[in-house]
Amino acid sequence: MSELILTSAYIAEATGGTMLCGNPHAPARGICTDTRSILPGQAFFALVGANHDGHDYVPLAVASGAPVLVVERAPKDPEQLGGAAIVLVPNTERALLALGARRRTWLDGQVAAVTGSYGKSTVKDMLGDIMKRNGQCTVAPDSYNNRIGVGLTLLSASRDDDSVVLEMGTNHPGEIAELAEAVRPDLGVITSIGEVHLEGLGSLDGVREAKAELIPHVQPDGVLVLNADDPLCASLGERYDGQVRTFGLTADADVRPERIHADADGWRFDIRGWSYRVPSRGRHNVLNAAAAVCAATAMGASLRSALLALAEFRPQALRYEHVELGGVTFVCDCYNSNPPAMRAALKSFLLEKTPGRKIVVCGDMLELGDEAPRLHRELGMDLAASRADMLVAVGQHAPQVIDGWHRKSLASQNALLFANAEHAWSPLWWELQPGDAVLLKGSRAAKLETITERIAEHLREEGKEAAA
Repeated sequence: MSELILTSAYIAEATGGTMLCGNPHAPARGICTDTRSILPGQAFFALVGANHDGHDYVPLAVASGAPVLVVERAPKDPEQLGGAAIVLVPNTERALLALGARRRTWLDGQVAAVTGSYGKSTVKDMLGDIMKRNGQCTVAPDSYNNRIGVGLTLLSASRDDDSVVLEMGTNHPGEIAELAEAVRPDLGVITSIGEVHLEGLGSLDGVREAKAELIPHVQPDGVLVLNADDPLCASLGERYDGQVRTFGLTADADVRPERIHADADGWRFDIRGWSYRVPSRGRHNVLNAAAAVCAATAMGASLRSALLALAEFRPQALRYEHVELGGVTFVCDCYNSNPPAMRAALKSFLLEKTPGRKIVVCGDMLELGDEAPRLHRELGMDLAASRADMLVAVGQHAPQVIDGWHRKSLASQNALLFANAEHAWSPLWWELQPGDAVLLKGSRAAKLETITERIAEHLREEGKEAAA
């Protein structure tokens, strides 16, 4: 694998920065944005965030062996920085992405970009697993879907890579356009269009337009992959002059899972005569797998390599993850939440066979703007209509969820309301019985996994007392 070596002058030119001082030929062996993991010889980008400022750690970066510093503010006394080369840029985040964009021009392998309202991280991981069976592949780590993550992924890719798989997220107009312009993908995937990030995107049409920002930057001789089951998503094919391929359960989808059925801990289905299995109990992962197969075969992968990769696929933590505690099954889908993702998780959960009751713990769905009260109320009505046995609503919008629940629920359907997961775990635990199943679904900030963590701690303490 070829090593990334960049001079300070090259970094300044690629980012539109200015050399303040130091050797313009100073070599940097890779890039780092966090002094806790910096290696000697890496350039340090002083990123500025809501809760941190990388400029506070510039002396530590120099002490750790950084030969090049990329900063937004000139140091008061550069001579105190051990002779490190200093590059001044207007914005270190944008500079990092610009350097990644320059690196993109150097890559020979195919580059894929995945976006969508839900499912994009799982499809990205599935596609990456398939492409690794077809050659050398760099895959974006979890949550590397913004300027920083996309820039770092491009910079970590090797010229020897046969493929690179990236993820793009957004919560405001123009964000995907900026990322896609840097990436210029050979293949673009839009998994879905749904009510997400309405606080920044305004409406469902705004979400569609934000995802569509990817399309002009897909290479003209490339491929655009779309969800045939999602009318808003499928309609975007009209905006791309190159090849469009689709996945879904509809009859005209190019990649269509058929004969879908559950087994002990996963799902089986057929695609083009090949029998596939995904070892995940979330039925929505069948469609995610179809998206990955559609994208991978468009990139030249074989159906057999896709079959082998998906058979060994393991979702990231907190993505429809099953935990057994005290005879109760907890389905932890706490990584993120929005209305369509909640509906998909609920559909999978209700299909699961369990001897006891089905209970849903619903945390806040964030970044929905003025639509948040209505969407949480509608979620409560959907949950009651699903005939879930009990609802536990957690968070700021819990009253709206409870209100919707009571509009549709039966007398036998109980509901509890709590301010946060820390308050919820104990009352919930005392309501549960062996054989029950509990779905935990909420946005990351809700930290619903706290419920299983506290219950596990409680059971360990009970065990110690019993042993004593």
